[in-house]
Amino acid sequence: MRRTLQAFSAAHIAVLAVAGCSGPEHAPAATKAVDKGVAAEPIKTSSIDQGSVCKAALKDSQQTSLGVLTAEPMSDKDAVSCYFLMTPEDSKNSAGYVVTLFKNEEALLQEADGTDTLPTKAMPRTVEGRLAAQQVMYGDTWRSSLTVDIGSGQFLFVERYSPGHTVAEKDLISQVRKATEQVLGNLEHRSKQGA
Repeated sequence: MRRTLQAFSAAHIAVLAVAGCSGPEHAPAATKAVDKGVAAEPIKTSSIDQGSVCKAALKDSQQTSLGVLTAEPMSDKDAVSCYFLMTPEDSKNSAGYVVTLFKNEEALLQEADGTDTLPTKAMPRTVEGRLAAQQVMYGDTWRSSLTVDIGSGQFLFVERYSPGHTVAEKDLISQVRKATEQVLGNLEHRSKQGA
């Protein structure tokens, strides 16, 4: 089954652009208490491709902990993704995670279509000392996502999705943040190892 990347809302992209110019003083108080600034080194992702993206993003034990049944990679010219499915592939009510590495800003912006049926305001955040934008979207499928600036013009997108009204909003937000922190940790470790 071929999956397509989810389109980002224009608001999501705008927050990233503004967050990059504004600094951590505009972050919510809870975020400021955890992350005092943005001083993280760029993450090297050039060696990550369709064949390695799933293992690079989440270790097998992390996938098991998150309830992942299967992992499906995909790629295009400037992005690689992994769909971590928590439900059988043929399920009408799919749930899981999406992790996408965008090699540059242009690739990220190509995913922005601005046509979300139920757009929500993207909120600036920091995750592990990196600027990010958080968004929650509702409908038949609820989605909570974080888009993180990982340096050198690259972006990490992590999304947790589930059928509407089956997982509470605060749980979706918490789950996507936990997964994002795990992915960042794995990518940072890999980058420092020179992989």
